[in-house]
Amino acid sequence: MLVIFSVLHSSYNGLILLVFADIFYGSKEFNTSKDRKYWFSFIILSFSMLLLSNYDLMSLFVKLSSLDTYIRFCPESIRMALLFGKNFLFSLNLVVFMISLLFYILSAMTEKHHIEEELRMAAQANRELNSYLALSEKIAEDRERKRIAREIHDTLGHALTGISAGIDAVKVLVDIDKNRAKEQLENVSVVVRDGIHDVRGSLNKMRPGALENNSLKEALLKIIREYEAISNLEIHFLYEWDTIDLDVAKEDIVFRVIQESITNSVRHGHAKTIWIELLEKENYIMTIQDDGVGFDELHYGFGLKQMQERLAIIGGSVHFENRNGFYTHIEIPKIGGKND
Repeated sequence: MLVIFSVLHSSYNGLILLVFADIFYGSKEFNTSKDRKYWFSFIILSFSMLLLSNYDLMSLFVKLSSLDTYIRFCPESIRMALLFGKNFLFSLNLVVFMISLLFYILSAMTEKHHIEEELRMAAQANRELNSYLALSEKIAEDRERKRIAREIHDTLGHALTGISAGIDAVKVLVDIDKNRAKEQLENVSVVVRDGIHDVRGSLNKMRPGALENNSLKEALLKIIREYEAISNLEIHFLYEWDTIDLDVAKEDIVFRVIQESITNSVRHGHAKTIWIELLEKENYIMTIQDDGVGFDELHYGFGLKQMQERLAIIGGSVHFENRNGFYTHIEIPKIGGKND
């Protein structure tokens, strides 16, 4: 471009328009640049090029011959063709420049519209995320409320059932052996205190009190001893999970399920004997059998429903049968081999 411009002795500035058109098409920085200094430098350079390419202005300072001067020395037929070509090229340059400028403006408008659309979509996505966050918080709140309700139900159910059984035993012993009656009341007092402790632990989102400082086996033996101490209940306990390392969530659920089963056997089944077995086979197996009244038609109350929900959390299943009392069969799948 500059070579042609020099050969023509600065007598034709239409080429500058093509340079501008090429810059508009070739440089993406004109669409994205935020640097004011860059724009200012471009404007100064463009204005200078236009001034330097103006023949009438430059001829005042430098002796130049215009393109028309050369054309006048040509024969008539050639002169007409050259003048036509010159005017055609100048008009073509203007048209190309205007079209380029138009396309640049349309491209800028399209990009602006695209950015606005992306911003609108981002705002919509942000609103949806906020709605999802609010919904997730509500779901988490409901789950936590249910969890606390289950904890309190299990804890109070265990404590109140034990208290009721203990008081029944005291009523029998008070006229027979007052010392044993006092011992029984002391056992009831221990159950009451443990129940209060567990309720507070539930409200504080803690683990069951018996599991805080004990293994699962020790915690289960603790509640078994408590039941046997405050009532005439006899519990046979078989534990074959000594080599199993359950995670905290599974331990909590297993403990609560067995606690609920014992409570139901005493409260609803009026059982005198309970057999509890924790076995390891293809899956982890739990069976609870009592010698209570059993059932003619099983009604799923809050306790049984919560038992099913708890076990579902860890992929477990539970099955109830009327088998010379109330029989509960639970399977918990193994994950990752022998140890969880």
